[in-house]
Amino acid sequence: MGAVEAFLNFLERLGGKTVEIAERPLSRIPSGRSIQDRLKALKQIQMEVEKEKAEETEKEIAEIIEWRKQELQKPFFERLAEGMLKHFRGPIRALSNSFKGLEYDLYRANIKMSKDTYVALTLVVSVFLFIFAFAVGVLAYFSYDVSFLFGLLGMIFGFLYMRAYPKLVWKNRVAEVEKALPYALRHMASLLSAGVGITEAMVSVASANYGVISEEFDLMIRDMRTGASLEDALTKFEEKMNSESVSRTVKQILRAIKFGGNLADILYKLAEDFAFEYRMKLVEYVQKINGISFVYMFLTIVMPTMFVVGILAGSIMAKTLIMPVESLAIILLFAFPALSLIMIVMIKRGEPR
Repeated sequence: MGAVEAFLNFLERLGGKTVEIAERPLSRIPSGRSIQDRLKALKQIQMEVEKEKAEETEKEIAEIIEWRKQELQKPFFERLAEGMLKHFRGPIRALSNSFKGLEYDLYRANIKMSKDTYVALTLVVSVFLFIFAFAVGVLAYFSYDVSFLFGLLGMIFGFLYMRAYPKLVWKNRVAEVEKALPYALRHMASLLSAGVGITEAMVSVASANYGVISEEFDLMIRDMRTGASLEDALTKFEEKMNSESVSRTVKQILRAIKFGGNLADILYKLAEDFAFEYRMKLVEYVQKINGISFVYMFLTIVMPTMFVVGILAGSIMAKTLIMPVESLAIILLFAFPALSLIMIVMIKRGEPR
């Protein structure tokens, strides 16, 4: 009985509230006046209601337009991955569970994408590379079996590359942080010398244009605004970067805060040490480039010329073309440029950061 009474009381209150809402516009109609005044009041209320409805409609349209803008700003492959995740969430989630450590890799790389969405993106890229490699094989007049093998190799390459991509991005971010660290430390030291607090100095670095390190400082400021302490934010930054330079900097800052000391002088000294180490690495890199440049010239100029001359000489002696034109074109248009690209990547990877 108690439940029935409670339900009846609820219906009574609901009915009273409905009547109150329905009678609210009528209560605004002036009583005791002429019919003409009351009609004017009704017309005014109707205009206000229509205006409110128009404003609500415009607000909804503006929200839809803003949502579409945000959607269109996303890369095409990311939107395709989200669509694939929507239709194949179960298998993709089962596959993502086998990717151990992927979520942490995405966090360190600052890739703002869920684990399942990234796995869906990995599958999209792998399928695209399969189609592309298969099409290249067909256009090169290879058999369908060989073209299919090319497609499988492209698919495997895409899958492995996407799995390793977050780690590559993280390593590049660490290198960028180490490269900009002396400038950020000098920035902080100059502010500390002027009497600014450590937190305000970090905010200034976050708002400056130092690239990745400004982004990381901004993340630390956000953590502190949500309740984390300065020590926790710096320790989290140290663990995320896993860099010797960053670790030295964080430990020196925490030691100076805990035991006292001139933090501005400490940061100036660290900045000078890191700048000197970078100059030494740059000198070593220039010396290595001088030797690699001769190898690069041989692969990009001498070797293709010798290859063409050898093919022509052999064809003249055999009185027939010893290599199909299609194969020769593939070697000249893809193989040698690929070797050159590998050399460029090796040179670029050896560049001090």
